[in-house]
Amino acid sequence: MEATAMSLGKAVLGGALSYAKSKAAEEVALQLGVEDDVIFITDELQMMQSFLMAADEERSQSKVLTTWVTQVRDLAYNVEDSLMDFGLHTGKKPIWGCIPRNLCDRRRIAKEVKKLRAKVEDVSNRNLRYRLIKDGSNSRPAGAADQADSDGAAVLSINQAMIAAVEQKKSKADLLQLVTAKEVELRVMAVWGTTSDLGKTAAIHEVYDDPRVTSMYGCRAWVRLIHPFNPKEFIHSMVRQFFENFHDQGGKEVTNVGASVLLKMENMNQSDLVHTLTAQLSSNSYLVVINDLRTVEEWQCIRRYFPDNKKQSRVIVSTQQVEVARLCTEQPYQMSELKHLPYDQRLYLFHKKVALSSEPVPICDPATPSSEIQEEYQEPESTGANNFFTSTAGKKFDRTRTIALIDDVLVGRKTEKSIVIDLIGQPMDMQGCKVISVWGMGGLGKTTLVRSIYRSQELGGWKRAWVTALRPFNPEVLIRTLALQLLTDDPTVANETKQERKNLATMRLDDLPEKLSQLLEEHECLIVLDDLSSTKEWDLIRGQLAKAKRIIVTTRENSVARYCSGGDMNTHQLQVLHQEEALALFMKKVFKDNVEKYYLGPDMLDQAALILKKCHGLPLAISTIGGFLATKPKIATEWRKVNDHIRVELDINPKLRTIKTVLMRSYDGLPYHLKSAFLYMSIFPEDYKIKRKRLIRRWIAEGYCREMRGITAEEVGDKYFDELFDRSMILLCEGEIQYGGAIDSCQLHDLIREICMLKAREENLAFTLEEGCCLSDAQGTIRHLVIGSNWKRDKDVLESMVDLSHVRSLTVFGDWKTFFISDKMRFLRVLDLGDTLGLRDHHLDQVGQLFHLRYLSIRGCCNIFCLPSSLGNLRHLQTLDGRGTKIVRLPSTITKLRKLEHLLASDDHLERRQQGQEDDIMGHLDEYEGSSYFSLRFCSTVFMKSIESIIPDIKDHLVDDPRVSYDAIARIVQDAFLLWHSEISDGSRGSLLEEDVPIRKHNCCTSLLYHIRMRLSQTLFCLLICLFCWRPQALDEGLNRRDVLNIQSAFFRLVLGGVEAPRGMRKLKALRTLGVVNVARSKTTLKELQELTQLRKLGVAGVYSKYSKKFWSAISGHKQLRSLSVKGHGLDSYLGGDLLPPIHLESLKLEGKLVRVIEWINKLQNLLKLQLEDTNIDSAVPIQAIGQLPNLKVLDLRFGAVTTIETLLFQGPSFPSLMVLELKYGWYEVVSFKEHGMPKLELIRSDSYYLEEMHGLAFLPSLKEIRLGSRTRDGLKTNLQSQLKEDLKHVSLKLL
Repeated sequence: MEATAMSLGKAVLGGALSYAKSKAAEEVALQLGVEDDVIFITDELQMMQSFLMAADEERSQSKVLTTWVTQVRDLAYNVEDSLMDFGLHTGKKPIWGCIPRNLCDRRRIAKEVKKLRAKVEDVSNRNLRYRLIKDGSNSRPAGAADQADSDGAAVLSINQAMIAAVEQKKSKADLLQLVTAKEVELRVMAVWGTTSDLGKTAAIHEVYDDPRVTSMYGCRAWVRLIHPFNPKEFIHSMVRQFFENFHDQGGKEVTNVGASVLLKMENMNQSDLVHTLTAQLSSNSYLVVINDLRTVEEWQCIRRYFPDNKKQSRVIVSTQQVEVARLCTEQPYQMSELKHLPYDQRLYLFHKKVALSSEPVPICDPATPSSEIQEEYQEPESTGANNFFTSTAGKKFDRTRTIALIDDVLVGRKTEKSIVIDLIGQPMDMQGCKVISVWGMGGLGKTTLVRSIYRSQELGGWKRAWVTALRPFNPEVLIRTLALQLLTDDPTVANETKQERKNLATMRLDDLPEKLSQLLEEHECLIVLDDLSSTKEWDLIRGQLAKAKRIIVTTRENSVARYCSGGDMNTHQLQVLHQEEALALFMKKVFKDNVEKYYLGPDMLDQAALILKKCHGLPLAISTIGGFLATKPKIATEWRKVNDHIRVELDINPKLRTIKTVLMRSYDGLPYHLKSAFLYMSIFPEDYKIKRKRLIRRWIAEGYCREMRGITAEEVGDKYFDELFDRSMILLCEGEIQYGGAIDSCQLHDLIREICMLKAREENLAFTLEEGCCLSDAQGTIRHLVIGSNWKRDKDVLESMVDLSHVRSLTVFGDWKTFFISDKMRFLRVLDLGDTLGLRDHHLDQVGQLFHLRYLSIRGCCNIFCLPSSLGNLRHLQTLDGRGTKIVRLPSTITKLRKLEHLLASDDHLERRQQGQEDDIMGHLDEYEGSSYFSLRFCSTVFMKSIESIIPDIKDHLVDDPRVSYDAIARIVQDAFLLWHSEISDGSRGSLLEEDVPIRKHNCCTSLLYHIRMRLSQTLFCLLICLFCWRPQALDEGLNRRDVLNIQSAFFRLVLGGVEAPRGMRKLKALRTLGVVNVARSKTTLKELQELTQLRKLGVAGVYSKYSKKFWSAISGHKQLRSLSVKGHGLDSYLGGDLLPPIHLESLKLEGKLVRVIEWINKLQNLLKLQLEDTNIDSAVPIQAIGQLPNLKVLDLRFGAVTTIETLLFQGPSFPSLMVLELKYGWYEVVSFKEHGMPKLELIRSDSYYLEEMHGLAFLPSLKEIRLGSRTRDGLKTNLQSQLKEDLKHVSLKLL
């Protein structure tokens, strides 16, 4: 919790400082006359930020400091909110046009600023008052020195342990046994370890408070030394504790004697204290613990106070310096292992050499490496004689106490094992040093897989060594460990092994690399580096391993894997187990070797499915929960208990706590800026598909991502997202395409989400109103409020139990209620109503009063037809997402939003088609049948009935083909209207040419277009009735006002597409994203579009032949444009020569007929993604031209992209960089690939009813996967299955 509080404190403070220093804040302070106070507040916040940085570097994590950090965080929130709120008053209009309104507010604001300043000053003074953080001038050198001493001590201790392990078998000490031994002589014992003070303190306290010890010693004292050493304080502390803890010979506490002496101690001088101490030590058996002894000089000063009174007295020293521990103890001394702590850390006890029967100190056996998946899967096993070398000073996890898969339980990893073995090859392969990296989230089984490979006989005669990275990383220990393993296994030095190992253990650091290089050069060596965590660690050792033939690295981060392997070629990402494999592993862990004896009924299978859903294919979770259930009765009731209380069990059940501990390592390793961004994701429900852009734009609105050093805030957010993915904190959604581009959406693993929610709840960061939520958690200040879909919409609970005054974001899932937005939400920055049900136009009227709003999403709210003009009040709005609504016209006040960066308003039909969902032009809202929602399918019915009333034989003009469904009729009607509209737009009414008709099967729409032309007046009259009639009795079906609006919206989207932009759009200079705007509905749109030169993503509709030249000319100077989507007809009629699309385009989506592809497509050398729809390409030449694009990675051919071609042919050489090929709704029956075409293609995704065969798959050397949609014919499935079974076994086939 303390680290999380520090991370959030630094993130929030950074945001407050960023705004306090901005020109906007300076202008506000100047106008309101409070500039001095704002400067003071800013300076104090800067000082607090410095203190937090110092505390983080010192790893100061006390409870008092955590409380102060929390106060700083809340103060930073208040400062930023207040400064922004003050800014609202500077823009108010004068009263009656002449009296400045801000004069009325100046006094009130001045008072508030004074109060704010006083709060800042008070919080700042608490740091000094309670001495929470040391002075910066002293803390850093001390910390550096301590770290150096600690590292040096770790190395020295390990070297000594290695020598000792070679010379004799070490014992495992029992501190209680040594303290209570019958020896009458004074004994001094020193405890040293690779852990922090906390580990040593706990181990000693366990003995110090043992009843046998308290009854045995008449005087006990525990003294933590003050540095520099203060003799008076030391003696005073011991005397006081002696009397407090004094016992007579019978073990009875003598409180009255202690109390009387304690009263006199205040007046004692130094000599009196010494005299009293001497008397006590001479006449009683005593036990003294000295904590944090740092130097031998301190010990020499202290040692003289303790006489050997021959009364079995004991002194225990706790130190972080191994040399001090060694010199405190009587000679000859013995070093024994005292305790094995979590995170693979150890405590050692230095004591006078005695004969104790116990286990030897473990030393590493290379064939049984200590590893991450021992942490994850294996039952505790006894440490053998060779486990020490990999269990070194800095490990952060107790790998011996957690579970690992042994080879016979390696389920579902045969393919991965084969892949990695192929990458390694055989020793005789003539290659240089090759690094293979295996990466993935904690708990996947990376080390188990690599260990299975390490032991495999398939590898041949490699000489092998295994080492696990230390925390903190220590290259000397790693190199020495590798050298010892390689030397120990060398039969040529069998007679000199002992001396050689001893020399190697004490060898100077400068000589180690040379010795290791010599050993690596003498043999064909395979080295495993387990659990590398950063590129810096690799840089520290890569030079010494240059002569190794093969190196396998396991890591949790993709960036580390790619860095070590020099790219993606030799990296392998380990994925979660598939459902069948997960169930097999679960059954093996639950039933051991008796799986066949048990029958799982439906109830148990249901519970098993729920457990595996929670585990989400993570082997660690499956193995741990399965092992836990193996000890329980094999009944559905027991399994249901685990399901119902899994969140609590992960916290309190020791057998399951391992899962959380392993996953927490990934969270703990995040830098502070990623921790705050990650915790923000707790607002999303379980299994929710989180859109990348949505998340990043919300991060920006909240201040988690800010522009820095010339990098835009969105680019910073992209980096954060990629880092979280590379660290396996977020996962790829099922069915999501990763090949060849950025990830569009992600999910949180269920168990990772549990950690995310736990940490967010601890810091009171986010609160979710959902069924079963604890309302007591909502008592503090809530920053992010989420209303879940299953929460009973209780107005009283929301208004009375939840403090809404400091809410910064409101996210609603499920049904909308008007009381969700409150006047108390003055500081709301994010209002996310995406896919909310029941939201109407008038509900948005309140939004105009949320003056601090930066992000507004009504995406997918299908009952929104228009936006309120009050949106013009949102001066800070950065993102307005209206995709999936029925908005056809933007309000004129939107031009006042000068900070608006993303304006999105595409229709729901286009949105669904871009996402690859069902292609129904009139929409799919049948799931709301019987509700208050109006179904667009009903609107389609009315529209078709109207057409039939004037063209009775319409269906006679459509082919009687069972494949032409009712939905296809609507599509044919659309095509006919689009052609008619293009003729009207272009001013041409010539005879209909066959090539101008969008080709469906058998040219279905040709005759329909004729009837539309001939009976145009009747058709328009009927449409006008449907669009503008306001009375329900107008049509037999009955329409109300909202139904008419639905028809109107559907008509505009059907015929025109996009939304109408108001005049003045050129004023929105900050716009980076705009779409979809219809350029044909306003004469000024193209002119204004020309001035928006900062656009990076643009979507337009209505680009018909008449407007084509003007459109391409308008955007020709947009050098920042990277993504372009264009819808119309005759899109490229004027392209070629000097008129070209922006050459820096990376993504291009075209919907409409293309006639001159070969004249301009070759100029787009930076194009990465191309999507074509209704482009009517009718020959192989344009496809060949597209195939010459050098950087194209994704090609998406949709409905009508390619026509009149029975076979879609991809010839070679072509498409040199293509990784993804998507084929949707095409009319071609055969797809054929030729040699040297698409050498890097990894994924084919097809969803077409007419496609029957694919030929030439063997010419695609990089192909990994084929995905088939629901429209796929059985013939294609059979064709592909036979090919993959015979020749392409490495290619997977998925039916979606």
